[in-house]
Amino acid sequence: MSGGISEEGVLRKLVQQMNSRIPSRRCWLSELLTSEEPHYLGKDGSRFELDEQELRAVAKALAEIGERDVKLPILLIGDASQSKSVWRVEGNIECALLSHILGRQLGSDRERMFLYAPHLMTLRRKLPTTTACIFLP
Repeated sequence: MSGGISEEGVLRKLVQQMNSRIPSRRCWLSELLTSEEPHYLGKDGSRFELDEQELRAVAKALAEIGERDVKLPILLIGDASQSKSVWRVEGNIECALLSHILGRQLGSDRERMFLYAPHLMTLRRKLPTTTACIFLP
């Protein structure tokens, strides 16, 4: 493109807008459960409320898998370098928790799991405020 914004600049701006939900700091579930107004702040300063019923559901699911705490929101990472629409989740507890919620077996790599569109839709329907989608260019 001549005289204007490059395609790379447009892509960077688009990814930046899509990533507005990236938390500036992730909070422990145990902290959020005792907070009067559970929320987190996005990197752009936006405030994102966390549903109290959803927090309790996450706590219950954690107890069912023998865990006690997790940092929220859980990040669902979309990677444009992948050939298919695939989302990545990282972390032992995060993977175990989401596998349990989705009713999926945890694979051999317990630190990382991959989700495809049907899993992502189910997960976002069940945990709309305690998960956040982010995109890597």
